[in-house]
Amino acid sequence: MPFSWFRIPRETSEKLKQCRGTDLSDAKFEQCVTQIVASHDGRVDRFRHVGQGRFSVAHIDWPDENAKRAITRDLDATEVDDSGRERGGNGPAAGRPG
Repeated sequence: MPFSWFRIPRETSEKLKQCRGTDLSDAKFEQCVTQIVASHDGRVDRFRHVGQGRFSVAHIDWPDENAKRAITRDLDATEVDDSGRERGGNGPAAGRPG
């Protein structure tokens, strides 16, 4: 199964907001992301919480391009490389200068 790293904002996705409710813990965030990814037949391999709580980076396995697009949309995510920098971009992606 192909995989990508995704930078996921912790407070912008409507699906995440609905799932999390008032629970802003890392554990609830991970549970909700895992649930959303699984709804597209994907799997979360691991998380890194970065950016002083503004976002997290997740290593996600996805079955096909349609699922990848849906996961990206539902999580309001950006595909990044394994260091947290946007793929193909020059700007800062993980709270570090570009």
